[in-house]
Amino acid sequence: MNYRHDTYLPGATWIVLLALAILFLPWLGETFYSSKGEPREAIVAMSMLQSGEWVLPVSYGTDLPFKPPFMAWLIAGLAWLFNGGVVNEYLSRLPSALAVIFMVMMGYRWAVRNRGTRFGMIFALVLATSFEVFRSGIICRLDMVLTACMVSGMLLLFDIGRETERISHTRWLRYLAVIALFTCATLTKGPIGVLLPCLAVGIYWLISGKRFFTTLGILVLVALLSMVLPALWYYEAYLRGGEDFYALMYEENIGRLTGTMSYESHENPIWYNFMTLAYGMLPWMLLMLMSLVCIGKASRRPLKPAGMFALVAAVVVVGFYCIPASKRSVYLLPAYPFICYGITSVIDSVETIKVNRVFAWIMAIIAVLAPLALAAMQIWPVKGVVVDTIPWWHYIILAITVSTGIAWFVNRHSPVGHSLVNVWAIYLAYAAVAQPAILNPRSDMSLVEKLRAMPDNTPMLSIDSWPYPRMYSINYYMNDRLRGVESLEKAADYPAGTVIFVTHKADTTGLSKNFSFHPALKRECDFRKPLGIAIRK
Repeated sequence: MNYRHDTYLPGATWIVLLALAILFLPWLGETFYSSKGEPREAIVAMSMLQSGEWVLPVSYGTDLPFKPPFMAWLIAGLAWLFNGGVVNEYLSRLPSALAVIFMVMMGYRWAVRNRGTRFGMIFALVLATSFEVFRSGIICRLDMVLTACMVSGMLLLFDIGRETERISHTRWLRYLAVIALFTCATLTKGPIGVLLPCLAVGIYWLISGKRFFTTLGILVLVALLSMVLPALWYYEAYLRGGEDFYALMYEENIGRLTGTMSYESHENPIWYNFMTLAYGMLPWMLLMLMSLVCIGKASRRPLKPAGMFALVAAVVVVGFYCIPASKRSVYLLPAYPFICYGITSVIDSVETIKVNRVFAWIMAIIAVLAPLALAAMQIWPVKGVVVDTIPWWHYIILAITVSTGIAWFVNRHSPVGHSLVNVWAIYLAYAAVAQPAILNPRSDMSLVEKLRAMPDNTPMLSIDSWPYPRMYSINYYMNDRLRGVESLEKAADYPAGTVIFVTHKADTTGLSKNFSFHPALKRECDFRKPLGIAIRK
């Protein structure tokens, strides 16, 4: 495959950083929580700040956190520094946004060193605007923080492995940075945060000709040093949580890998991983499919070291996550930067010029039509589709997106550049305008506002059945006031006026005796099923 010559782009690093900052940072607080995943993470940080327990905080009265605390530490620290110790939507999502910016910039510098500035800019924007990466960068989930630490450490190890000079002070600093990143990854989601990156790097080093025992010794030492601080946390947490903590950590780390969990957790067939990769790489997967004919005609050349490393890393990550029965799209996030490297190679080749032009037309049309459709829904509501009224300044963002599409119609030069700008603008319109307009009406805030009008000392309980034991969204907005009970009979000792949330799986035996029942939500966030409220007479 023939690649284009590099071009001089003054201020390229600052352009990429500014584009990422505008895309990810300003809009994090615009959308309420509308699923159970985000508030579940935020509640752990909230519990830390309320209780002062930063090792193993308890939420919902008795619940231990499912994962190590690094993500919660970040959220709690930001809330303590910037918001008086109060966790909100913006601060809870900020670690993910900063993590994706950090990862993309690390990847950008890595790509520039190996393929030049033009390639690096394309790679950075392709990575940032791949659907799964973008989505994970604007929500309060630990997966992007984990991915950023893992991928950044792998890139540093790749650079270290290419150095031929004797061990220097700079190399030791890089090793320390790798250990710090893998330590944070392990404190985010357990030992997988260091073991999987070391496995991928080790296989690449062996393929590239490094000695087996040298490779094994270096990576084992890196892994052991990266697990020192996490081991201390595990020990302290075990002292506090005892056998309950041990059972939870064993199930989350070993049971999930071996398929021996006590409940079904995202169990899917192997093909599910490849399906999620296909839509997770949108819209660039569309360009890849269009380029298949061109790739077949391209001249074959041996992969350069960076290309070989990207191939090995992507195969190892995807292959590893084909083993567990539990499969989710976010598990594959560490493979996305390396897959994007391959996609960028296709985009930057001379053989795909015509395909790039067609793709530019498609993205330009979407950039024009999608904002106009959202604006039209404000004037002519669609039956069955509830969309919030958008403020006037949102129309400015929609106009920017439309303008980027029109720019391609007017000046049809540089299809790759126009495609990148249009995709960036489409995601900008989604994050700033479409997402809050669509998701906020689906949140639990209509009920939360009524609950907040009740006296602060009103007991609030939820009745659920495992494996759906908790209502994280309402609990977050009620400052972790909810407590779980197994049945209405268990709530009989609570005083009159006690509020009990009754989910679709709840045991409602005895409901009519001592409680008045009221329908509350047609679709609550955690289970996406109807929710009722029983009030103690």
